[in-house]
Amino acid sequence: MKVQAMSSEAKASAMVLASLPFMVTFMIYGASPDYIAPLFATKTGNFFVIAGLGWMGCGVMVMRKMINFKY
Repeated sequence: MKVQAMSSEAKASAMVLASLPFMVTFMIYGASPDYIAPLFATKTGNFFVIAGLGWMGCGVMVMRKMINFKY
């Protein structure tokens, strides 16, 4: 039971951490669309978005590997 509770807590933390960059992006876009527009309008910005998504994917995989307990 204790391991399952720790696993559930870690999963909730991982979900919050994984969704935080997307929530911040939407909040910035809502507050100041001109500030974040170059990310989606330029090739350099697109590269950074793709690179960021790749790193986010790697981070999610690492968190997933850390959370999976064998019990």
